[in-house]
Amino acid sequence: MMDKKVALIAAVSMAGALVQQSVSAHGVGKGNDGFVVDSSGHLVSDGAGDCLKTGEWKKDLDLVDCGAEPKKTAVAAPEPAPTAQPAAMPEPVAVSESVALSAGALFDVNSDKLKDAGKQELSALATRIKGLQEIQSVKIVGHTDSTGAASYNQVLSQRRANAVKNYLLDQGISPMVMSTLGMGEERPVASNATREGRAQNRRVEIKIEGARQR
Repeated sequence: MMDKKVALIAAVSMAGALVQQSVSAHGVGKGNDGFVVDSSGHLVSDGAGDCLKTGEWKKDLDLVDCGAEPKKTAVAAPEPAPTAQPAAMPEPVAVSESVALSAGALFDVNSDKLKDAGKQELSALATRIKGLQEIQSVKIVGHTDSTGAASYNQVLSQRRANAVKNYLLDQGISPMVMSTLGMGEERPVASNATREGRAQNRRVEIKIEGARQR
């Protein structure tokens, strides 16, 4: 009888030793409600080293110390560099300019064919016009003195205005902004009774409307 009692005590002791060996403190991390912990709050693992789970365990309670993948921390995208704002362009300045060219410098007597000296003057004028930021209109008006018939003078003044327009067109001025008019002898700027006055009345006036940069 005594031998059986001793044997039973030995068996209980061995079982306790096995339990002690199979369950041990994890010794690394702290646990939570999903895992068994010891009195110090450390995780408890079985003989295979696996954490012991409680009945409360669920996926979102899994721990890295128990083999879970580390949670990836989202990295915020860098703030875009501020875009430099272009400097505001200054408002254009309106241009309204009238130029009177002597018919004697542009044409021979009773002719609408431009002379070389006239072409040079018109080339310089075309360069000024094309230098504008915006060309709104170029109005070309021909004038004569009162010598000869009024009807002839009107036709001559129109032909001269057209000749100026055609030359400016060749220099790159758009036909969409140009217009012509022959006024003949109707609008003198000086007396037709003198040679000097008649020379002033024989002219081509060009009025330019547009805008340029400040």
